[in-house]
Amino acid sequence: MGATVAALVAAATTDLVALSSSGAEVQGAALDSFMAVSRLLTGRSQLDGVVGARLLVALEKNAPDFASGLPQLAIALKAETLDATQEATALKIMQAWYVGMVDKTVVTYEQALMFDAVSDNLSIRSYAGGAPGFWAKDPT
Repeated sequence: MGATVAALVAAATTDLVALSSSGAEVQGAALDSFMAVSRLLTGRSQLDGVVGARLLVALEKNAPDFASGLPQLAIALKAETLDATQEATALKIMQAWYVGMVDKTVVTYEQALMFDAVSDNLSIRSYAGGAPGFWAKDPT
C-alpha cells in the first residue's frame, strides 16, 4: 500500500511540475517578477514557488501579456502610485493567492493563503467533520 501512495504522490507532483512549466520559455524572468510583486502585495517574504508558477500560468491564459506589466506594477506599488489598471491587476493577484482561484479555475486549495488567517482555530475543510449536524453538538 505504501508503494501505491508513493506512486500517486509522484504522479501528482509530476502533474504539478508540468502545469507550472507550461510556457517555460517565459517563466524565468516573468516568474521572478510575479513572485516579487506577490511578496509586495501579500507582505510575505516566503511564498511557494510552485504555486506561484501555477497561478502565473492561469493568469496568463486570458491575458497573454500579463507578465509584461509586472515590472511597472512593482514600481507603482513601491511608489504607491497605482493607476486603475494596475490596481485591478494587483487585486487579481491577491485574489489568486488568497482564494486559490483564477477566474473560475481552481489552481490550488490547500495552499491558498486564506487558510493561514484562521489556521490557529480552523482546519482546511475537504470532508465533513462528522455526521450531518456534527457541529451543533456540545464538544464535551
